[in-house]
Amino acid sequence: MATKNIKTGAEAVSDALVKLGVTHIFGMDTPEPLYVDLDPSIRPITIHDERAGAVMADAFARVSGRVGVCGAIRGPGATNLVSGLAEAYSTSTPVLALVNDVATPNLDRNPIQGIDHIRLFEQMTKWGRRVDAPERTAEYVAHAMRVATTGRPGPVVLSFPDSALVNGPVNPVEILEPSTYPRVRMAADPESIAAAAKQIEAAERPIVIAGGGLHLSQGYAELQALAERRQLPIATTPLGKGAIAEVHPLAAGVVGAYTAGQDARGWIANQAVREADLVVLVGTKTDSIATNDWTIPSRGQRIIHIDIDPVELGRTYAALEIAADAKLALGQLCGTLAPRAEPSAWTSELQAKIAAWQADFENFETGDGEIDPRQIYRTLNELLGEDDIVATDASYSSAWGMDLLRYKTAGRKFLAPRGFAGLGWGVPAAIGAKFAKPDSAVYCVTGDGGFGYVAMEMETAARYNVPICVIVLNNGILGFQQHYEMHRFGKTMETTFTPVNYADLARTLNCDGVRVSTPAELETALRKSQNLTRPLLIDVVVPPAEKPPIATFASAPAEARH
Repeated sequence: MATKNIKTGAEAVSDALVKLGVTHIFGMDTPEPLYVDLDPSIRPITIHDERAGAVMADAFARVSGRVGVCGAIRGPGATNLVSGLAEAYSTSTPVLALVNDVATPNLDRNPIQGIDHIRLFEQMTKWGRRVDAPERTAEYVAHAMRVATTGRPGPVVLSFPDSALVNGPVNPVEILEPSTYPRVRMAADPESIAAAAKQIEAAERPIVIAGGGLHLSQGYAELQALAERRQLPIATTPLGKGAIAEVHPLAAGVVGAYTAGQDARGWIANQAVREADLVVLVGTKTDSIATNDWTIPSRGQRIIHIDIDPVELGRTYAALEIAADAKLALGQLCGTLAPRAEPSAWTSELQAKIAAWQADFENFETGDGEIDPRQIYRTLNELLGEDDIVATDASYSSAWGMDLLRYKTAGRKFLAPRGFAGLGWGVPAAIGAKFAKPDSAVYCVTGDGGFGYVAMEMETAARYNVPICVIVLNNGILGFQQHYEMHRFGKTMETTFTPVNYADLARTLNCDGVRVSTPAELETALRKSQNLTRPLLIDVVVPPAEKPPIATFASAPAEARH
């Protein structure tokens, strides 16, 4: 095969991206020289807000196993990326941001939109560089991808002045294979594995909590094998949801603050962690939500902690620390542990509690009046295929989703912004996920508050014919904000919206739209959402008082203030 004649930095970047397996760039048609010379195998997706582009790249990476790529113009375009990249950083998602930059001769002379982009992104990227030399453009792209996918993955940023892209010559860079994650796997110290096996075999009430790192490692088979070898219940963090098939008899549910109420399935998992005499943490950074402010598990419990990032080991919990890739470490454990034939009495009791809760959930009556938001998730459980995806927004939609959705097979099919928890994440995430897995049905559940941030991205979905189903929980308020203010202070201020028909808005944006206000209408609309050929928005009118059973509202409410 003839070697491609590459003359400019932009051509070198494009060629490197192709060899690294990039198929989409989510952005605003910039850096312009790159878009002009972009290889036709890479599809540019033009969005309405750069943050949405960063979210699309994030979701694309979560479900594809490849790096998501987004772009932005210098200055305000770059600053719009911040919260999107912060979410990717908090969830260890590999994203490459390509930013146009000011001309080198104009640095430190107050050029329009001049800003130090690398300093701007320091707190929400693993690594970043400004690239001034055309000959090194491809080299930096290859290295940025290496940083994004090795160790604990995460976002990286490169900024290019036009001179680096329109000029040459360029140095050849050898790229042997597409960039996927995890790029390099590291096994655990055998002595640590042996010590962990002894603790697990000696424990009477052991439980595993799997986090987002299990998805990054794709250690699904190893986690299930460990569970079955020792009859261990497997809970997950919010980001770890789906680490084990949630219909598996040893699946315990999602732990943490967002499933802490007594009506939640996750309350059973939280209680089990409290009762455990050994907690095995796998691929989790033990953040405040996943641990309910570091109370689940408690700091006094015996803990084994496995994570690819040694910095996270011992950050909060004293533990037997095992620095390793989750897939490899779990495989090593399975090869060391003696098998156990039957679940313990404690595990069997836990399974009975979960089965009773599930039966109650599947049989609750919807009635003929207002819509209970739980109905959405119960119906989705029936509709979802093994590879179908649900993206949720921050706040209530993700809290209900992580507790009530039940995936039939393991995998990263529940997407939520639980790392940085920014509103407006769900819709662009659904679009990015659909581009990554076009054969999967993709649903988005969002509130009217979150949808307001990104409503125009429905036009993006229509323009690129992305057939997602967006379900808007329309309660006419900023739900969490109003409920929190009432609970904490006994009064609320500016948390109510004027009535809006989002189905009408969807139709204006060239999508299909339907508005429902009764349980029967909702059931009909959801069942018609399968096999879409156009984006669909279902505007679901729900009571303002409805809220999921999260830890925030577990304490006694404040008295009203006047």
